[in-house]
Amino acid sequence: MQQRIINRVERDPHYRTYMDANILEHENTPTDAVIVAAKQISKTIAAKSMVCFSLTGSTARRASKNRPGVPIMAMSPFKEVSRQLALSWGVYPDLPKAGTYGYTVSEEDMFAYENPIVEQSEDDLDVVLRNACRAALKKGLVSDPDDLLVVTAGLPFGTPGAANVIRIVPAAGPSCWEGVCRVD
Repeated sequence: MQQRIINRVERDPHYRTYMDANILEHENTPTDAVIVAAKQISKTIAAKSMVCFSLTGSTARRASKNRPGVPIMAMSPFKEVSRQLALSWGVYPDLPKAGTYGYTVSEEDMFAYENPIVEQSEDDLDVVLRNACRAALKKGLVSDPDDLLVVTAGLPFGTPGAANVIRIVPAAGPSCWEGVCRVD
């Protein structure tokens, strides 16, 4: 019953108008600026999904709070963070394999997501984006190689609170589509 109510309310054109007109208060941080810009970019280019790389989940939660109108795939290397994000509006958490997020976390630090100890990995941004596109395909957030994703991340990877990059990625760009990898 709750799901039917939610679906009916969110389909109503007045709801979208209200959400677009209702300007939420933002903190004056780079992360909030990136999220607001990513929401506008998603709307402008008709992206299929936003992808947020986040250590603690705060970036994905801020994106959820802004109701971007597209699903948000949150990528965090911490199981507990992914579980918590599953409760956020419009967020589809993904738990990447160790070393595919841009850095590695030692096994004993796996649950220390408040103050994680991370080591820079050899992965570059294209490898990380490829894995994000694969996860979006697996979750059904993209259905065509021409679908666009708006990706937010903080570079260097592993720096908490450093969301400072927005990248528009075609689903077939640095991803695998039907087993064929290609990087544009």
